[in-house]
Amino acid sequence: STLDRSSAASDVYKRQPSHASASGASPQALQAVEAARSAIGTPYQWGGNTPGVGLDCSGLTHWAYAQAGVDIPRLAEAQTVGTQVTQDQLLPGDLVVWDGHVAMYVGDGMMIEAGDPVQTSPLRTTNMGMNFLGFYRPTG
Repeated sequence: STLDRSSAASDVYKRQPSHASASGASPQALQAVEAARSAIGTPYQWGGNTPGVGLDCSGLTHWAYAQAGVDIPRLAEAQTVGTQVTQDQLLPGDLVVWDGHVAMYVGDGMMIEAGDPVQTSPLRTTNMGMNFLGFYRPTG
């Protein structure tokens, strides 16, 4: 069931270090990842901002970073903020941005995105023919 997968994913996350020195990610980025993970299973809703009720892609990342005290723009294509990084420099919390979609890298080649529902997916740079804008570290 979805609950079992979310629980298993949550258990895996809890075993991972929660400090910057282990992953290289900032404490705020790790808080944003934890917040995004808590929204797994939320239905997709265009313009949605509320975990458990409805989220769209940029609503998810905007909300998750807000939980960590970091203000980023609301729209996907505007979330090209902070430092641009290469794929081999990715750390948990980095954003994967297209001109009409955004996801959050969570480590181990995976990202969280607002599909229907919010879910983890393998990292990719293609998305329904959209232009890939790059990887961004809002906290860097």
